[in-house]
Amino acid sequence: MPSELKSETSRINGAKSHGPKTPEGKEASSLNSLKHGFTSRKTFILQTESPAEYQEFLAEHIAIHQPATPPEKELVDQMAIARWRIRRFVGAETVLIDCEMVRNREKVEKEFGPIDSDVHLALAIRSMADESRCLSLMSRYESRLQRCHDKAYAALRELQQLRNAQPTPPQPEPPPADQHPTAAPGAENMISRNEPTDRADPPPEMPQCTPVGQVPDLPSAPESRNSEDCEG
Repeated sequence: MPSELKSETSRINGAKSHGPKTPEGKEASSLNSLKHGFTSRKTFILQTESPAEYQEFLAEHIAIHQPATPPEKELVDQMAIARWRIRRFVGAETVLIDCEMVRNREKVEKEFGPIDSDVHLALAIRSMADESRCLSLMSRYESRLQRCHDKAYAALRELQQLRNAQPTPPQPEPPPADQHPTAAPGAENMISRNEPTDRADPPPEMPQCTPVGQVPDLPSAPESRNSEDCEG
């Protein structure tokens, strides 16, 4: 039967294939089941988006939140990715509404005649809400990403508060003013030859001056032998 022949041919051809060989081919093959990438954690930058622009966007988040540890840096990354995807949804929603307005313009003008652009916008939103789930789906994804951003921000604030609340290590006390900072232990007991000491010898006693008007007592002169001889 043709179906059995086709199945057998597919099995034979599949056995000959061993998958991609190069890193580029393996990376492309890993994206085969990716539909839109709105909730993907790995491929958060689309081919139509600029990696350099995202790195600048991430640098702004790092400058604002100042992560100091790897866990804090990871939380800032999660916040930046969530905000990047939210911006993507905002742009996609604008493009969808513009395209729906262009698609329905002829039909709306035929039914209502020349009308204002606000009427085209309102009818385009009603048409998308009635016939498509894209707006509700995008709104659900956007709400989910906003919750992820807020959760990461709360965890980041908690980590930073715990880090700032940790006590700082005690600082060593400065040396006394009369001690050199680099002096060795016990140097305060050593006396320098050029420094005055507390155990200096007392100064010699000075002779006391005789008050004015008082004659000092003079020692009596010894009696001479001549006087004794004269008396004899």
